[in-house]
Amino acid sequence: MTARVWIATIAALLSALSVGGLAHATAPDADTLPSYVASIGAQLDPRVERTLVQLVGTGRQLLALRSYLRSAPHLAERWSWTQEQIEAFEDSPQQRDLQREIEKVRVVFVAASPGFELYVNSQVRSLDVQVENWNSNGSVEAAAKGILAAAQALILSPGFAANRPEQARESLKAFLSGYKPVPTPTIAAPGLSLHGQMRAIDFQVHQDGRVVAGPGTASIATDWAAAGWAARLDAAVRAASDKFVGPQASPPAPWHYTYVPEAVARD
Repeated sequence: MTARVWIATIAALLSALSVGGLAHATAPDADTLPSYVASIGAQLDPRVERTLVQLVGTGRQLLALRSYLRSAPHLAERWSWTQEQIEAFEDSPQQRDLQREIEKVRVVFVAASPGFELYVNSQVRSLDVQVENWNSNGSVEAAAKGILAAAQALILSPGFAANRPEQARESLKAFLSGYKPVPTPTIAAPGLSLHGQMRAIDFQVHQDGRVVAGPGTASIATDWAAAGWAARLDAAVRAASDKFVGPQASPPAPWHYTYVPEAVARD
């Protein structure tokens, strides 16, 4: 091999290595998702950023971030109370008003269903409890797997602007905002639950200390629909109080009602 051919061969090899290395360095990488999540979270309310790091796995973080983006204009007013706010609510006129409305429903329900009781957990659901629920809920876990796979496919797609961080971030934000989780999580993203401001009430039907119909999606068809407790609860709510809206339709939760301190019109 002549010196000229040798030099040309070496040059070609160096060129190939350079191009290959550049291609490897600029290729989209699904492992960058956590950094995108952190970057987008930092653009929102500081409480979002602090909450995201407590969620287990990128999928759960993406799923929660979707809710935070969609609720961005109302995050400040919707965010769950701090411990100080929870303590201020306890034994306040507002709490007494809520208890009075719950008691009205309970009286009507028991009168129509002798031998049964209506139970309500009247404790505010703290942010810490919401985080624990998010990290352990089965519907959240299933939906998190789906959104993670879809997000990975997005950033690995040829059209994703991996080399332009700002554009890439905006593309992921648009994707998350428009994404529809399957299955629909049965609980709200941490910080956004109406239970965090005592604006949601979960009723349970008890008999002799035993739960007859409780807050679980697996029991909706049997305990709530077939046994008739959904209809009986709804009838009691409507007859007793004009300050509850419900039951929750999506995802279905016949035990879940929204408390509205101002009276609401009945259809």
